[in-house]
Amino acid sequence: MSFWCKDTMVPTINLICFVICVVCIVAGTTISILAIWNVVAKGYIIWKSLLTIGVVFLASLLTITVNKMIPSRRGRRGIGRR
Repeated sequence: MSFWCKDTMVPTINLICFVICVVCIVAGTTISILAIWNVVAKGYIIWKSLLTIGVVFLASLLTITVNKMIPSRRGRRGIGRR
C-alpha cells in the first residue's frame, strides 16, 4: 500500500491543516497581545502579520472543509480482482 492512497492521504492532509490552523491561532493571539502592549512599534507590521496569518488559516480551513465534503470510498471492491 502506498502513501498516496486516498484512504491515507485525506486524514494526513486534514491533520496537517489542523496543525496549521492551531499554529495560526497561537501566532495571531501572540501578535495581538504584543500589539495591545505596544511591544511592536510599527503598526503596519502588525496588520500585515495578522492578515497573512488570516489568509493561511482560511486556506487551511477551506482545505479541511473540502476534504470533509469529498466522499471517501468505504469498500475496496476493485482491489485484487482482475
